[in-house]
Amino acid sequence: MITPGNLQDLIKNETVKIIDVRPPERYQKEHLPGAVNAWWQDYMDQKGPVPTPEHFAALLSKLGISDQDTIVLYADSDKHGPAYVAHFWWLLDIFGYHNAKMLDGGLEAWQALGYKLTNAVLKVAPGNFKLTRIDTGKLATTEEVWNAVKEPDPKVIILDVREWDEFSGSIQAPGAVRKGRIPGAVWLYWGDVLNPDKTLKNVDELRKIFKTKGITPDKTVITYCQAGVRATHTAYVLSEVLGYKNVKNYAGSWIEWSQRGELPAEIDGQ
Repeated sequence: MITPGNLQDLIKNETVKIIDVRPPERYQKEHLPGAVNAWWQDYMDQKGPVPTPEHFAALLSKLGISDQDTIVLYADSDKHGPAYVAHFWWLLDIFGYHNAKMLDGGLEAWQALGYKLTNAVLKVAPGNFKLTRIDTGKLATTEEVWNAVKEPDPKVIILDVREWDEFSGSIQAPGAVRKGRIPGAVWLYWGDVLNPDKTLKNVDELRKIFKTKGITPDKTVITYCQAGVRATHTAYVLSEVLGYKNVKNYAGSWIEWSQRGELPAEIDGQ
């Protein structure tokens, strides 16, 4: 995580590349100087819940980024802005690229300090970015989650970070074919770790939030949401901020689980 002041100090360095992960229309209206744009539809190759490393690297090269650069990611105070930032960061992380930072508080935090925005679209020369591997140790498969459901282990937590109405089965969010949750899942809304201004809460507050739900560092935590995006933010907080050693994201999440008709679902009141 990086503050706007930290970024202001770094921004003149040519090896620091800024990526705005918001929808193109918001980027075109205003963005940080020097930022390029990558909305999620640009980097998901539709072959599964995780793009191939080669597909992702090709996008970064197109954006003028090389694999020696420092990448800074940001969004704005949109409800899911921090989740999209974390998702991009998480993909870089599982692909083995660790020179990436997230702007705490996003565009609004930058603007609040009097730093300028622009609507100038940056023209870039292609970069040379290469990715070839995936750290499968940070990914949970459907089969792995199903095994955790069939054989419950107090040391393994399936953590649902969606809205309460999604978790309870009151609504069916787009993409899923049925309502409900993975049986035995613990619920904690992903946004509870954020302050009203979308900055991250302090470490003591974060520890308390997770401990209250029984989510402690000695356990393996499998995060999931609707499409595996919001869950990456929770995975980031647990692994990178709080130092949990065994955190996996179920990238297919509820969309994938709901499409497997043979897999069970829980709904409140049923």
